[in-house]
Amino acid sequence: MVLAFIVLIGLLAGLPIAASAQSVDELQKAIQSASDRAAQAKLYKRLGDVLVEQDKLDQAADAFLKALAAGRENFSTNERVQMAVYLSWADRLRESEDELNQLLAQDPKNIAARTHLARVLSWSGELSDAIRQADLVLLDAPDHKEALLVKADALQWQGRYSEAIPIYEKIIARDGDFDARVGLARSKLAVGDRTAAVENLEALKPANARQKRELAKLSDAIDLETRPSVETRYNFYQDSDKNRYNRYSLSGNFSAENQRYGLSYRHTDVSDPSRDNRAEDLLFKVYSRLTDTFGAGAGIGFTQLGDGHTSTFPTGHLRVDAKLFGGTAGANLTREVLSDTAELIENRIRMTVVGLYLSHPVTERFSLYGNYNYKSFSDSNHANELQLVSQYAVYLAPRIVIGHRFRLLDFQKQSNSGYFDPNNYLANRAFSSVYYENRIFYTYLEGYVGYETFRRNGFTTNNLIHGGSGSLGVKPTTNLTIEVNAEGGNFAAASVSGFSYFIIGPRFSYRF
Repeated sequence: MVLAFIVLIGLLAGLPIAASAQSVDELQKAIQSASDRAAQAKLYKRLGDVLVEQDKLDQAADAFLKALAAGRENFSTNERVQMAVYLSWADRLRESEDELNQLLAQDPKNIAARTHLARVLSWSGELSDAIRQADLVLLDAPDHKEALLVKADALQWQGRYSEAIPIYEKIIARDGDFDARVGLARSKLAVGDRTAAVENLEALKPANARQKRELAKLSDAIDLETRPSVETRYNFYQDSDKNRYNRYSLSGNFSAENQRYGLSYRHTDVSDPSRDNRAEDLLFKVYSRLTDTFGAGAGIGFTQLGDGHTSTFPTGHLRVDAKLFGGTAGANLTREVLSDTAELIENRIRMTVVGLYLSHPVTERFSLYGNYNYKSFSDSNHANELQLVSQYAVYLAPRIVIGHRFRLLDFQKQSNSGYFDPNNYLANRAFSSVYYENRIFYTYLEGYVGYETFRRNGFTTNNLIHGGSGSLGVKPTTNLTIEVNAEGGNFAAASVSGFSYFIIGPRFSYRF
């Protein structure tokens, strides 16, 4: 009791208190003894500071919120800004934002408060607002390091790497800032420059617990892109026309400098009421970022079909892509063999696809995607396909999305070779999805409803459609992922045979 009284008197008088007299237990006793709200507020503030020193951020945030509730007028502007910073470190982003907005309402020119407000907005996923707040600071202070860093981070998270990278490099050239180097490494990794990402990782020297956590996250992200991995999966497929398959696949990937190499093998056993056939696929592929803007990839392999006699066909692909205006555009040429049904294998159907796509995040929540494919088939048929997707993230963590998908598919004719070949196929679907993850568990669920119409063999069909997909995964160790996937519905264009279908199977992935 005497010690608590001494602490209380010292705080009221503004006297320094010895660190040995400021343990968590002693401060909590002093708080209980304090009857004056101003003294209580000061004690809660000091308790929060001690907990921060012990890296107990959640408990510190509780103490700071109690300090502010007891009387924020008892603290200087700098103290309130610092408490808001600590609140954000504990992921109390809404509370931090509220405190900073109150400060800016009193003092709109407070650079420290506005800079950290920009940071909190970026952490909350409000990236456009974060950039606007950072730009307000930079109008008055063009070389303000923290505002530059906040802006660069927000640009990076928007996918605008070509704008973020020069800002990071400017900050690093000036003082070798830790956070700027982390951002530069992540940006280089995102554009495929793994060599530069590793070089920046190796140059990082963490000075506190927060930086150690950031370094660990960055190291793990680079490991995901650079360390060899192997994946195996199995899928069972069945549709309303009694087509079935059992598909087994094994693939591996590894990196060498800025190139990514992969080798995959797939075995498929297919059947229908009158046939049992098989297919074997082998593909080697490579992808490289040529510059921070452009990338290219290629693959070559073969597919062997067996139904009493054996046929082997070459397969492969070429692709190029570019990061443009915060989005991505690309083109691809693909040659493949259709092996999802026994009839397709029997008819030896091959398909060549020439495609273009464009993906653009309009804001951090709203994005657009479109792609066009021209498909040419070995039975002298061809088709034009257009898909458009718009989606909006209602909530960012967990990520909850609503959106719309449009699809046009138009074939020259009905060749009756075993694949879905409609005329003037149109489908509109409304969908919603949710993705959640933590350290050892993640799940993705999506459902859709809509309407489709098409003509085939002279008959018009109109259907209400519905379906969905989902995955459930666990990560028992950092390197191992175990997942179960399922998909199904009556969306005709979702399966090659054009009927109601269902797919389920596990996946195992291991990173060395």
